[in-house]
Amino acid sequence: TLSASLASPFQPTRRRHANARRRAAFPLGSRRREEVKSNVERTDVHVDSPKIDIGDDGGDDGGEDLPFFAGWPAWIQNGIRDSGGVRVLVNAATRTIAAPFFYRDNPWCFPEFLRISGTEYPWLVSALRLTRTIDGGKPAVSFSKEAYGDHPRQVGQVMISESVDESEDAAPLFIFLHGGAWGSGFPTMYRLLSLPFLERNFRSVILGYRTYPEADVEGQTDDLVQAVNYFVGKYGGVDGSGGPVVLMGHSSGAHVSMLAALAGRLPAVDALVAASGVYDLEKQLEQEQKMGVSEISPMRAANGFTENSLHEFSPARMVASSQYALPPDFPPVLLLHGGCDDVVPPLCSEEFYDILTNTFDAATENNIKDRAYTEIMTRQKAQSSTCNLEILDKIGHNEVVTDACIGGKAQGAILSWLDEIL
Repeated sequence: TLSASLASPFQPTRRRHANARRRAAFPLGSRRREEVKSNVERTDVHVDSPKIDIGDDGGDDGGEDLPFFAGWPAWIQNGIRDSGGVRVLVNAATRTIAAPFFYRDNPWCFPEFLRISGTEYPWLVSALRLTRTIDGGKPAVSFSKEAYGDHPRQVGQVMISESVDESEDAAPLFIFLHGGAWGSGFPTMYRLLSLPFLERNFRSVILGYRTYPEADVEGQTDDLVQAVNYFVGKYGGVDGSGGPVVLMGHSSGAHVSMLAALAGRLPAVDALVAASGVYDLEKQLEQEQKMGVSEISPMRAANGFTENSLHEFSPARMVASSQYALPPDFPPVLLLHGGCDDVVPPLCSEEFYDILTNTFDAATENNIKDRAYTEIMTRQKAQSSTCNLEILDKIGHNEVVTDACIGGKAQGAILSWLDEIL
């Protein structure tokens, strides 16, 4: 994402203790952080994703280094942001710096990337199978790029293992929406996230979508809803009536996914994984100001610039409003966050978890006497037990995704939670 690429670390303050009442009321949601540490074994693969540090201003800023462009005039930074320059810079840095370092530290991942992209690089995959660089026992993967809209970025990368019977109703579907500060990112960089799901016979779709300045947050939400409807209709089993649908969003992608779910626009989604998400835009703006990226970051521009619009598009403030009621088809949610996240503090997910669980509780208490609401409220009460929070120690903002790719804590937390609810 932009902040991880261009900014130096900012260490957030974290809440140390959970709410006892919440734990008693929501037993599944109260799984302790220690459970992740003790029950999920790390592999021997080391994740050491580099921060793309392009300098600082050399000044004394209370112990915090700022990126070198923090001292540039706001109009220059805004111009880079509004022209799409952030996408160009961050995507180029990902391709030329972050990806090579990742594959250097995890060399087994590159053959796997090629294997799940088989029909895109057929001759290379065949050669690697002959030399046994790719395990010949692993199934081939059908890969395609499919447009769900007219814009060039409205494309999903679809991966289906040959072990999945195309006529099988029960085959589940995994859909991923990338982050990138609402203004950068591309689906190819997240293709490896399909690995653990392909191994479990999920069909996997990594979504591309319009980002700022091509679309603001409302346009991005529309893209997500359009994509989910299209791919669920095509790959969600026979005639779209098959197995469960899992949606995962990371960073700004988690924010967009949550907005769509809270608006009741994702009725086909059976489980939502929100990783490193932003749920209070005003607080995140303060975070970006501390990091020195608030003028170049697309966040404020993509979400309407004004204080009112930041409130309007903040899931935490939306749910906390006395006029808001969760839609009856709101899916079970896993809020996943790295304990060492210096881009979006983990407190963001912790506070949103409290708001969500309190809303479930209040809705049930206030409306259960009304028989017309009984069925809906009973379902929401059941869903509240699957509103879960996982804070992963020693995991940063981007590492939540890389860790999920290679079999670390994040992957274990996601798969364990899905096993419980699906």
